[in-house]
Amino acid sequence: MINKNISNLLPGLVGALPEVYQPIFAHPELSGIVSRDCEDRFLHITQAYRALEGQLNRPLRVLDLGCAQGFFSFNLAKLGAMVDGVDYLDANIEVCRALATEYPEFKVSFQVGRIEDILPLVEQDQYDLVLGLSVFHHLVYKKGINVVKEMLAELSGKITAGIFELALHTEPVYWAPFQPQNSRSILDGFIFVHELAEHKTHLSDVYRPLFVASNQYWFLNGQAGKFDVWQVDSHVFACGVHRGTRRYFFGKNLCIKIFYLDRIERAEINFQEYSNEITFLSNPPPGFNSPRLLQQGKSKNEIWLVREQVPGELLFDIISAGKKYDAQRVLRDILAQLVALEAAGIYHNDMRIWNVIIGPDGRASLIDYGAITKDKKDCVWSSSGIFLTFFIFVYEVTTGQIDFSNPVRTKASSVYQLKQPYQNWLFAFWQTSSAEWSFKLLQQLFIRIDELEKDSQIKEGALQQYWIKAIEESVNAQVSFDSYFKEQQLRREMKNKAFQKTVLSFQLMLCLFKRAISRLFLWPLRKMLTNPYVKIKALNVIDRHPKLKKHLRMVAMRLGLIVNRSTIKEYKKN
Repeated sequence: MINKNISNLLPGLVGALPEVYQPIFAHPELSGIVSRDCEDRFLHITQAYRALEGQLNRPLRVLDLGCAQGFFSFNLAKLGAMVDGVDYLDANIEVCRALATEYPEFKVSFQVGRIEDILPLVEQDQYDLVLGLSVFHHLVYKKGINVVKEMLAELSGKITAGIFELALHTEPVYWAPFQPQNSRSILDGFIFVHELAEHKTHLSDVYRPLFVASNQYWFLNGQAGKFDVWQVDSHVFACGVHRGTRRYFFGKNLCIKIFYLDRIERAEINFQEYSNEITFLSNPPPGFNSPRLLQQGKSKNEIWLVREQVPGELLFDIISAGKKYDAQRVLRDILAQLVALEAAGIYHNDMRIWNVIIGPDGRASLIDYGAITKDKKDCVWSSSGIFLTFFIFVYEVTTGQIDFSNPVRTKASSVYQLKQPYQNWLFAFWQTSSAEWSFKLLQQLFIRIDELEKDSQIKEGALQQYWIKAIEESVNAQVSFDSYFKEQQLRREMKNKAFQKTVLSFQLMLCLFKRAISRLFLWPLRKMLTNPYVKIKALNVIDRHPKLKKHLRMVAMRLGLIVNRSTIKEYKKN
């Protein structure tokens, strides 16, 4: 039942506000002029709330930081949430408390407080969802980016998820220069970070991003799911090549990928691989058993997809752990998939052992569907590399020896290093003209692998010429990568030297400053102590303290404070 006495006070409380920032819940007559329309943001917040509520199978416990007039607090309470609202302005809290009396069935509470004081008090698992909408830029301005990042990183381990609207450094306001270049970086303490939308504010035409973040769940397209494993690189040899622009999540037989587009040097590559995977999984060729694509999406700054996870273990991990596997079955399964791709006019340009999964039934499956394109070439080498890469793959599968070349793989694993019957198989393939090379031919020869014998009439000249060309390509690739890494190392060294010079310059300035200060300080002191009467007083003090006399005498002599006794007596007579 509505408390009419308190409700009658509401117009006065709203009128006393320095700013009506949000619409007043269920009071359109008091919401004629507000700073921000909140319905657009609440639509996205509701989707995330419902998704997480479905995962936890209960109403959520919510903390609304900077709740203002309580628009989001009351609307979430209407959905069944238990909400605690916090705002530093007591006038806002008075309005919220007055509104709460109108809806005693709502599980809401409000208190006056500052975010920096409230967050340290949040207990483990006290809240399922925390809202921080356009509030943290004020803390960044007052306390600095690193303090806010640490504050949110600590919060990330205590809550299930958070929804944050973050201001940008491009906004035409006084605090904007203090904001980070990439607003998402404030949320670096969270594992999963996804931009839900962008919304215009009352301050300018700049649109602010609205993020959902969690260390436990992913949120995409109005759906959520728990992840058990996550990583920033697709495999162990990626070595940070994506520069933090990718996230891979795995849980409940799903693979979730998010690629960020806000780094220019990786944006095109990320988008191309994402497009390749979407195109392939949307229409896989006959004979290729691929996982189902469950959802996809893209925005100005992100692209993402959710697909079934291929069950099993990476072939790389199996070989590295020394586990047993059927090499011939691996080659047979992979060849069948390469032939299926080839028949459709597409190719896998990253044929590596870390892109093969061995299922529970021993079946080998190709993954990394973003590497499947119409171009008949390897991701590092030219058109010849697509088969030479496969030869290295055969070598590693059949010998269990992995090429750990860095930064790129070598092409030194020739046919001559293979064991039988694989050597005869690839020798038979080498006998044909390179114009006739295909995975279909490799498969046909593999079927007869036990029948093949080494042909003494193999065209050694053509073989050597082709292999030399491949080695040259490999060397060029190695040199290019080596030059790149040397350049990066040189830049780091130059930065270190510049930093060291800055430190030395600062130390020199500090030393000069200390000397100047000491001279300025000692000059009036020495001036004063040149007075003979002061010298006499100093000597009398020394005489009265024998224990200090030895030490002070040395200091006094250095400063010229000590005169002989005869001089003192003459001074006294006069």
